[in-house]
Amino acid sequence: MGNKLAELPEGLVCPQLKVLLLELDDGMNVPDKFFEGMREIEVLSLKGGCLSLQSLELSTKLQSLVLIRCGCKDLIWLRKMQRLKILVFKWCLSIEELPDEIGELKELRLLDVTGCQRLRRIPVNLIGRLKKLEELLIGHRSFDGWDVVGCDSTGGMNASLKELNSLSQLAVLSLRIPKMKCIPRDFVFPVSLLKYDMILGNWLVAGGYPTTTRLNLAGTSLNAKTFEQLVLHKLESVSVTDCGDVFTLFPARLRQVLKNLKEVFVESCRSLEEVFELGEADEGSSEEKEMLLLSSLTELRLRGLPELKCIWKGPTRHVSFQSFIHLSLNSLDKLAFIFTPSLAQSLPKLEVLFINNCGELKHIIREEDGEREIIPESLCFPELKTINKSFCDKL
Repeated sequence: MGNKLAELPEGLVCPQLKVLLLELDDGMNVPDKFFEGMREIEVLSLKGGCLSLQSLELSTKLQSLVLIRCGCKDLIWLRKMQRLKILVFKWCLSIEELPDEIGELKELRLLDVTGCQRLRRIPVNLIGRLKKLEELLIGHRSFDGWDVVGCDSTGGMNASLKELNSLSQLAVLSLRIPKMKCIPRDFVFPVSLLKYDMILGNWLVAGGYPTTTRLNLAGTSLNAKTFEQLVLHKLESVSVTDCGDVFTLFPARLRQVLKNLKEVFVESCRSLEEVFELGEADEGSSEEKEMLLLSSLTELRLRGLPELKCIWKGPTRHVSFQSFIHLSLNSLDKLAFIFTPSLAQSLPKLEVLFINNCGELKHIIREEDGEREIIPESLCFPELKTINKSFCDKL
């Protein structure tokens, strides 16, 4: 890899070869009989060039097939590769449809079609048949034609998100859902997920391999029911841009989600009135009652929210900002204060405070605490390094 080859021999006789990594000039064809002398090959990675998968029909011991920016054809021959555990078509622009035969690969653990911009069809129940699948990567610039009723607008059959519920071992997921109607009623994501990067709406930022649990929402109406379907208890990062019909981003019934949240970015949501509704714990385990909310939060950025009246609403006795480092507030027309005195006491690591164009903001720390707690006379942010205030005339 790293040295593009301009030509290949018609074939190589390497009967003991297990691993082959190639990088070819774009448009260069791999000879049809190139792999005939490599019947023991288990790992093949090909970047660039053009490949007919029929040329691999004798490579039945193949366990990992990675094709990157490669012109691929004759994908139906994948049915010969029953030992495949890893199948990657990354930025393979020639692929418009996945063959149903992929569903026969019972040992498959990873399927990656990232960047396959022309991929328009995944047959119904192809994904649902991959019972051992652990990683499914379809997110960035790839398939987004999820179907609810089983028949797409062209009359062909397309995959549904419900098929994910058949994957009991799925741990890593990347996907894009273009519209709310693609989410089936009562659908929930697999509880087995450990890392995910999910996009709902018109999100254009490049997504890579999921390294955290992230939810991106952009340019869509967002009702509370659907937001609850998308939010998992392991959620660490949320970005919400230009979403209407949402007044409270995290209502009290989702308080358990607040335990793991690390990053929250909200921009241009014109109806949003509050970000966190804290609420009291329901009757239940003592563990839930003692749970510290927002204790993992490190960064909060709010911008262009004309109706936002408060950031955190409700009792704060179970809130801890022990990890909070960065707060950025920009163009919040109705926000009058940022912290209650009790919240201000729990900011030992705050380093950056950026406040811009908040015309009604009068206090960083509200003068009265609604919970009537005993508030020390002096409040300070011991680690604060940067404070930037502009166009906040009432502050």
